[in-house]
Amino acid sequence: MRVLLCTFIQITMWCGYSIVLFLSHHDHNFFESILMLMFGYFNFLVAQRLNINKSVALNMTISLTLIYVTGKLMIG
Repeated sequence: MRVLLCTFIQITMWCGYSIVLFLSHHDHNFFESILMLMFGYFNFLVAQRLNINKSVALNMTISLTLIYVTGKLMIG
C-alpha cells in the first residue's frame, strides 16, 4: 500500500515538474536538467520518508523518471 501511495505521489510530482517547465519555457536545457535531478532526488526522499526500503525507493524513482522522460520524448 505504501508503494502504491508513493507511486501516486511521484506521478503527481512529475506533473508538477511539467507545469514548472511549461511556465519557464525560456530556460536553457542545463537548468532544466538540474531541475529534473532535484525533482528526482525529492521523489527519492519522499519514498524514503514513507519507510520504503532504499533499494525499492531508488528503483521506483529511477523507473518512474525513465517513464516520464520516455513519455516526454514520445510526445514531443
